[in-house]
Amino acid sequence: MAPGSDPAPGPTVLRVTVDDSSRWVHQALDDFERAPVSSLVYGAAFVVLSWTVVSFVLFSGMGSVVLPLASGFMLVGSMFAVPLHVLSRAHENGEHIDLIEAVRRSRASIPGLAVVGVAVTLIMMTWMLLALLIFAGFYGESPPSLTNFTIALLGSPQAALFLTTGTLVGAVMAAVAFAVTFLSIPILVDRPDTLPYHAMAVSMRAVARQPGVLIGWGATLGFITLSGMIPAFLGLAVTVPLAGYASWHAYRAMLPRARHG
Repeated sequence: MAPGSDPAPGPTVLRVTVDDSSRWVHQALDDFERAPVSSLVYGAAFVVLSWTVVSFVLFSGMGSVVLPLASGFMLVGSMFAVPLHVLSRAHENGEHIDLIEAVRRSRASIPGLAVVGVAVTLIMMTWMLLALLIFAGFYGESPPSLTNFTIALLGSPQAALFLTTGTLVGAVMAAVAFAVTFLSIPILVDRPDTLPYHAMAVSMRAVARQPGVLIGWGATLGFITLSGMIPAFLGLAVTVPLAGYASWHAYRAMLPRARHG
């Protein structure tokens, strides 16, 4: 970790480098090995949830919404990492707890996390609306079924511009969501008495001061999660816990004093 800290009022936020991110992933793997059953059970819940949501969307004939929904999940996914953060913290303290105990210990953070959840939900809803507006702007129709959507997309001359626009807008929304949640969620897990607005401000300030490294880290977490979606969402059983654990270790690296706070 490079020397230097955030001089602004509030907790000291240490600077990190790209090399630190590989260490966070290795620490996440260690957490997974310490609690394989809890990790897989928690991850499997997201596999089942994904199947349920996708089945409902396909049955309703709105298959083209699957892609925005998948990206939307990546925007709000950090909200579901709270029990994983608790498990990581227990491992730091030499404890071995199960998933039920981790969920129980998460309850103290619910009031503050609810405020962050509202902010993230608004970001996701904004992205979903923008995705529909972008599609309407290029194709002038309501979203078709997934099969028709794929055919129309591949066969249209504006497909490249449509995909480019959607990707850029989605990247901006993802960066905003990451900045809001990156440190705020683990802060509220670690210190539930922290004001949620203060936690979000600390997170956004940290990302604003190190945008290259931290947005890159956010992209890494996104890639980890996305890779779990590709084989029929089965990989989420592993990638969701890994992303949650790694996020906690990134927090510890940037706010080490919090473990005594």
